[in-house]
Formats: sequence, C-alpha cells, structure tokens
Amino acid sequence: MTLQPKNLLIIGGGPCGLITLRNCLHRGTFSKVQLVERRDDVGGVWYYKTRYQNHTPDHRSRWSTPAYPGLIGNVIPEFLSFSEHPFPAPPREHQPFPTLAETNAYLKEFAHPFIENGHIRLSFEVTGVEEVEGGGWTVRMKNWNKGGVVLEEIWDAVVITTVWFDNPHFPDIPGLRELQQQQPNKIQHAINWTGPLGDYEAKRVLVIGNANSANEMAAQLAPVAQTPIYRSTRRISVFPSLPDTRIEDIGPVSRYTTNDNNKITAHVQDGTTIENIDIVLFGTGYYPHVPYLRVLRPEPDPQIRARTLVPLTSRTTVPSRIPSLHNQILYAYNPTLAFIGAPTSFIPFTLADLTSTWLSLAWSGLIQIPRTPKARLIYEQGRLRTLAEQRSESDNPSDLINFHFLGRYEMEYARGLREDVIRVSEGLGGVLARWDDEQDGRRFAMYAKKMESLRASKD
Repeated sequence: MTLQPKNLLIIGGGPCGLITLRNCLHRGTFSKVQLVERRDDVGGVWYYKTRYQNHTPDHRSRWSTPAYPGLIGNVIPEFLSFSEHPFPAPPREHQPFPTLAETNAYLKEFAHPFIENGHIRLSFEVTGVEEVEGGGWTVRMKNWNKGGVVLEEIWDAVVITTVWFDNPHFPDIPGLRELQQQQPNKIQHAINWTGPLGDYEAKRVLVIGNANSANEMAAQLAPVAQTPIYRSTRRISVFPSLPDTRIEDIGPVSRYTTNDNNKITAHVQDGTTIENIDIVLFGTGYYPHVPYLRVLRPEPDPQIRARTLVPLTSRTTVPSRIPSLHNQILYAYNPTLAFIGAPTSFIPFTLADLTSTWLSLAWSGLIQIPRTPKARLIYEQGRLRTLAEQRSESDNPSDLINFHFLGRYEMEYARGLREDVIRVSEGLGGVLARWDDEQDGRRFAMYAKKMESLRASKD
C-alpha cells in the first residue's frame, strides 16, 4: 500500500516530536509539516524553564513533567544524539551523563530553526483529534497566545507523540484507591516530584519502585526525611543506585490501611507492616493513553448503520497499549494516523529517530506497508502471542512484560525498521545508529558508567 499524505501535523514538542518534525521535513516529500506544543517552549519531559524559575504561574506551568531539579540522566550523549546532530559532551571528567538543563539546552538548540521558520507553534494545546469520514483528521486546539481561543484545522495525517507522560500509573493494591480519595496529599507520584524539601522534611516516607525515578527520589529524601526511607521493590533492579544505610528495602505491599491518627500502614507481602507513614511516593511509571483522540469505529454499528467516533485508547485496555498499531507506529485501520514514542526503549532518542525516519519514508510512498487492516494487524497479534509466552515463563507478575516494552526484542525490532529504511534510502545507512552488537555493548556498559559516576559524585 502506498501512502502519500501532503499535510502533516505533529503533536508534542518533546524529543519524539522534534525528531519527527526534522525527519519529515528533511527525509520526506510533504507539502506542509507543522508541530504544535502546548507549553511556551519545547522539551516535553525535559521541559525546564517555567517550572523551576520565578515565573508567574499560568496555563503553561500547569502540566506536570517527570523532570525534577537535580535530575541527571542515565543515557550517555551518544544515545541522546539525533542523527546528523551530535549531543555535546558534558564538561565533567567523572560525570558523562547530561543534566536536565543540558538535555533541555540540546533540544532547544535543535528546535530553534524550526521555531524561527514557523514549523513549530508554541502554546497551542490540542484538545481533540477526530477521524473524518472520507479522509483526514479534524484537530481542535486552544491558542494560549490569544487567551485560549479555540481553533479547528483539517490535516491529511497526524503524528501523536504525547503517549505516556500525562498518565501516572498506580498499582492496583487494596486500600490504595480509598487513600487517594480520602487523603490525596499523602499519595503522590513521581510526575509531581520537585525535590525533597518542603513536604517531606522529617516525614516518614515509603517509596514504591526501584527504577530510575524511585531510586533518585529515595536518594534525595535520605538526608531530609525521617529515616529509614522505606523502598518497596518487586524485583532486582537493573538501574544503578548506591547503597545507603538510610534506605531500607522491603518487599511488595499487599494492602494499605490507616490508623486512628490518619497515618498510613503498609502491609507487606511477607507479613510485616510499616506503620505511621506520612507519605507514599510512587515511582511506578506511566501508562499509554491519548484521551483527546477519537477514531471512526472500524465496523459500522448495526443498530445505527453508521461509523461513530469512539476513543482509541483507554486506561482499561488489556494488555495496556495503544491498540491496533502496525509496527507500533501506524494505526492499522487508517494509517494516516501515527504514533512516535509508543515503544519504550533504553535509548528513546535513538529509537525515535529511527521510527520517525521509517514513518517519513512510508508516508512518502517509498516504504510499502501491508494493503489491508487485517494484514497490518499481524504485528500486534504476534506481539500479543509473544507476551503470553513471556508471562507463562515468568513467576514474577511485575516483570517488565508489557506490550510497548520491547526488552530483548528491541534490537530485532529496530533492525527490521532500519533494513526497510536502507532498502529505499541507502545513504541513511551511514547516518542512522547501526543497531548492531557493538552498539548494544556500549548501551549495556552505561549501567557500569552510571554506578561509577554515582560513586564519584558521592566522593
């Protein structure tokens, strides 16, 4: 099937949106490509300016971000570099991992020419995307440069890059929902983390999770909150963190209750309890969801004989995913809708560069995609079977087994897309990351480098 939409809208000014814009402009054959971003600047999860400087709060600062003061990344510059645009090496001997400010500066510098030439519109908040019968997409948005005036536009094709980080995930644990309703200030998520000062001083805190965010929050809390800081983990973490006698690891929490003083009690699976907790802080990730998106029902409703608009995504989709995607990129029933950033990766900038290059070539009619929705759904069906097999082999229900986390299949996935790209544009072979064993070795070596940098910063 040949796809050749002419006018493209990209939603989201984070890394995925910015590299998609560049690749569609430079590697595609389109008449018009624009990106809209709801904040007053680019960066996405690496947005920096308004939240941490003395600006008057307004619509631009009301959106949460997983970034926080003092954030140092876990990815070296090689894997933060968009093709043909290297990330500058941090000016530190023992700390090769860029800070929040450095990553934000890289993204702003990358985006600057696209802002200058009008390809990026800032302070435009998308509030609705609807599939149009017969072709195209209606996009509604608020222009906050003009007080939130609503406008409506029609685009041939839409790329959505706002898949994850508005949707904090909380585990389904007995008692947790009641606590969220009754004492919402005591149940917090990393999405709202702004550092350890203020709410946490001398407080008894339980941190849930042991990936990057949870480990960072526990480490920052240790000098400030009441010790020990409890950290609840379900599995051994691959993410480096320094041992700290002020942090005590406990097992999974099976339920939550409150006592007469409205303090929280965490009941651990091993039968122990942690009592008099002031705050439970979740570093448990995010789930994929695009609440403003509506698509035409693939099959007409037999009762009304029409294709009605329905949500594509839901918090309750099982397994959790953006459903009906070909190659985790194109919507199978109407491949003029695409998602960049749906698959989670250890090196997301690099993967987004590859997937958006593939998309720009597919939408330019160079990479052929399966002709029918049924054929385009083969990828999803195979992925669901793989997940079922993985779950049957695991005795840990919290293992990283989900639709969009590729895990050991990431190299295979990326190599397949790269082969598609090189087949129709050989020159890109010397530009895109190679996705070979040597590259993968450097990726795995980042964990040891991160541990070394943590020790160096402590010394």
